[in-house]
Amino acid sequence: MVFDINTLFAHENEKLIKQGSLIIGVVLVIIGLILAFFSKFQSLGIIILFIGAIMSVVPSMIYAYVNFSKYSRMEDQFPRFLRDFAEAKKSGMTFQDALLSRMNTDYGELNSEIAKSVHQLSWGMPFVQVMAAMAERLKYSSVMRRSFTIILEAFNAGGDVTEVMDDLSTDIKKIKELHDERKADMSQQVVMMYFISFLFLVIALMMYNIMMPLVSSGLMDINLFGASDSSSSVQDIDYCSMVPFVCAICVPFNFGEGQLCYFEAIFFMMALIQAITSGLMCGEISEGSAASGFKHALFLSAVAFIVFIVFG
Repeated sequence: MVFDINTLFAHENEKLIKQGSLIIGVVLVIIGLILAFFSKFQSLGIIILFIGAIMSVVPSMIYAYVNFSKYSRMEDQFPRFLRDFAEAKKSGMTFQDALLSRMNTDYGELNSEIAKSVHQLSWGMPFVQVMAAMAERLKYSSVMRRSFTIILEAFNAGGDVTEVMDDLSTDIKKIKELHDERKADMSQQVVMMYFISFLFLVIALMMYNIMMPLVSSGLMDINLFGASDSSSSVQDIDYCSMVPFVCAICVPFNFGEGQLCYFEAIFFMMALIQAITSGLMCGEISEGSAASGFKHALFLSAVAFIVFIVFG
């Protein structure tokens, strides 16, 4: 059996994926919080807590990204499908035969939806209901949903459906061209977001590697967390006892101990948060959807993780 990610993330599995991952994630978060209260299992608890948080969010993000990509590819082929359907109808075919003739043309992932509609016609379902069912399956694409609404309205009103399809094909093609132009124009902004993310990463590493030797040697005497003794140095402050949640990630990532652990963990978490938010912003800027930014967020997070593990 061949694995198909689109089958796994089909809309029939949406509820199962989202609810299942959320339940598993919440259970892991609760277990992690319980273990974090015990100093012996604190690091393990924090790791489980992070895994639970990831399980709660990431599967839904992957689902949104996979479906965004799938429907984006369908929208690219949809104008050609409408135009070919209209041409077949103009040649004298019935609506049923015109749809059947489209099965032999390659429309990418749209072919599976055409095949479903042809099978419904073979079962005796009226053409209008077949189109309505296809519109329902493709409702997550605003372009195709609105197009089918117009087609069905024209069909029910007795209008020239062929002409409507031709006009829709032209309009959608123009919309896609404008979208591609916008994406090209915004590519510079995406590059800028990548530059900002890498710059932040470099600054964080420089601050850590330059500041920590000074702090450790006592050359920098700063007073944090409201330390009452003005003569006490940073070396005298046990940060990890004050914020154990932060230091708990040091053991699995080999961030050192004490002050080194605390500050590197802080910079590490800041870099991850910045990478994720920058990635989602890249998707919103270029594609108009934060879901499309999942790939950017994943890449930037991986870079931040590797850089801190290797150079931190």
